[in-house]
Amino acid sequence: MKKHLPVIGFLFAATTLFGQTNNVPIKNRSIEIDGYAATVNDRVITQGEVREAMAPILPELYRTYQGAKLEEELEKAFVNTRNELVERALIMAAYKARGGQIPDQYVNDEIKRVITERFKGDDALFEQVLAGQKKTRAEYMDTTREQMAVGMMMNEEVYRRARVTPEQVREAYEADKESYFIPEKVKYSVIVLNKGATPEDQAVKQTEAESIRKQLVEGADFGETAKEVSEGSRAAEGGVFPWMQPKDVRPELQKTLNTLPAGEISEIIAADTELYLVKVEARRQAGHKTFDEVRKSIKAALNAKERERLRVRWIGRLKENNYVVIYE
Repeated sequence: MKKHLPVIGFLFAATTLFGQTNNVPIKNRSIEIDGYAATVNDRVITQGEVREAMAPILPELYRTYQGAKLEEELEKAFVNTRNELVERALIMAAYKARGGQIPDQYVNDEIKRVITERFKGDDALFEQVLAGQKKTRAEYMDTTREQMAVGMMMNEEVYRRARVTPEQVREAYEADKESYFIPEKVKYSVIVLNKGATPEDQAVKQTEAESIRKQLVEGADFGETAKEVSEGSRAAEGGVFPWMQPKDVRPELQKTLNTLPAGEISEIIAADTELYLVKVEARRQAGHKTFDEVRKSIKAALNAKERERLRVRWIGRLKENNYVVIYE
């Protein structure tokens, strides 16, 4: 019986040398090597193939999830990987129907590139890893050839056909302009002095704060002064805070940060237990990012969306023209 698959992202990369092939439990069952997962025309995809293709993502799943959630994610990974293998089989069927061929020389060149980049040119290490995966070089050549063919077909049917016009980019910017809004932000530095517990201590600290402010107004470096005298948590960094919205800073400083011009030193700000001196380093006024600032990112997003649309449409046609069976 012909059964159409749900369309998913073509995220599968042909199994690499770094995959593991140990048995993986999926919902309290082991995937049998010779069990059927799917059929595409006369191509049988076994559960063992799906398990092997899942291998690179398994460590992250086991690190991230536990218990029932892990079982759920493993089952999702199995289904997604099976579907991706079916899509790859469909693409290969289309490639062969067109009489496509990749010469051995091209495949060997690609394998040489892999050995150079991933194994630092160590052919013996490459062969050792192959042996550990129980694969022959001929089998790896077949995998590489298929990977290259799928890439060529994707390029021809999807990537080269995707087109995004400047008008579409501009329209997307205008339609979603609010997402490019930048709120007002301020970058500032602070010197903090503990206020003192007794009236006498407080008088000393107030005098100290006034002396420090006088030095700063006369040109002393705020950052170096903060390192020397500040009793705040950022003293070692010169009292510097990152860009923040004034509404997000502590209430005692909000009024000053909303009104103090950049480069100036505040009056002494008294809080319950501290005295503050603030310098506004810079301000960013509220506004929207310009079209030129975001044009490339918008175009990239539209390109990705268009490629996915073309991929879905193409895979849909392949499913209509081929025999696909899924074994649950």
